[in-house]
Amino acid sequence: MRRRLVILIFAVLTILTGCKRRELEYGSANLNLRLNLNLNVRVNGQTEVLPTPEMMRVMFFDPDTYDLVTESYLPATGGRVSLPPGKYKFIGYNFDTEATLLRNDRNYYSIEAYTNEVSSSMKASILNSIRYGRSATKSNPDEDAWEVALSKVQESAIIYEPDHLFVSHKDIEVLNIAGDQTIEADAETIIETWQISVRIKNEQYMASARALLTGQIASNFIGLPKEEGKTDTDVTLLFDMSAGSDAENNDIVVGKFNTFGKNPSVMSRLWLTIILKTVGGETVEWHRDITDEFMDEDNLEDQTIYIEEEIVVPEPQGGGSGGGGFQPGVDDWEEENVPINI
Repeated sequence: MRRRLVILIFAVLTILTGCKRRELEYGSANLNLRLNLNLNVRVNGQTEVLPTPEMMRVMFFDPDTYDLVTESYLPATGGRVSLPPGKYKFIGYNFDTEATLLRNDRNYYSIEAYTNEVSSSMKASILNSIRYGRSATKSNPDEDAWEVALSKVQESAIIYEPDHLFVSHKDIEVLNIAGDQTIEADAETIIETWQISVRIKNEQYMASARALLTGQIASNFIGLPKEEGKTDTDVTLLFDMSAGSDAENNDIVVGKFNTFGKNPSVMSRLWLTIILKTVGGETVEWHRDITDEFMDEDNLEDQTIYIEEEIVVPEPQGGGSGGGGFQPGVDDWEEENVPINI
């Protein structure tokens, strides 16, 4: 009898300790995610419409830990995803960029858009062009400007310009309801597009041009609003320029470039350095502090800068288009197709 009582008590204790209350679990709900992309950007006083992205990566994060829960890949306008009911922090961005890269994407607040730095050999080549290039100003070389521009480029990393990145982020709740639930989210680019034009003399002797702009930022944490997500890492942006003409038919060298934006630090100065190659094989360089022009209200609205100070391109020796072993001419590029075995 006593033995039976012990077994009974043990069985009761096992039942009581072996069972616990569990929350009711639900399966996944169908979510219809609609993405409204703003493809308009302001540049050179006009509104331009950017191409529609090919694909969007949509990511859902835990609102408490901010860790990634699940992700999916959808068309630019959105689509259907399947998620367990609950609250999420949502980020979506276009997944078709070449220069703009993403890192630390497993956490909502650490996911960061950035571009690569140029190689060390390219940076060395750029610095040599500044050190040994011929001044392209009308008067004597401005040694102070040269020294400042050179030191700024030496001190900071030189990065490639980013592609446009359309970003959407929103707090959402997936309900436990029958049928589809529709949620809309807006997306716009976090990248600024600017145009810089500088008057030029003897444009016919210019073969190519590239520019360096200091005081730019290296990346953006896309889980934050555009302005809050800007980092304070000071970098130099590299972009190409080409010959053109302004509204009054003046010769100019002009470049349109993308950037994460100006470094928000009030001490950050924007030095523009233009390095030109002439048809005579020479390298010429020109420097200018354009901080005031970059921050001018009219320029900010149009996202364009026009500088009337002339860059002077020297005539080739002998007045021709170049030639000789030490002054080679530069011809137009010819297309050449080479088969590659893969």
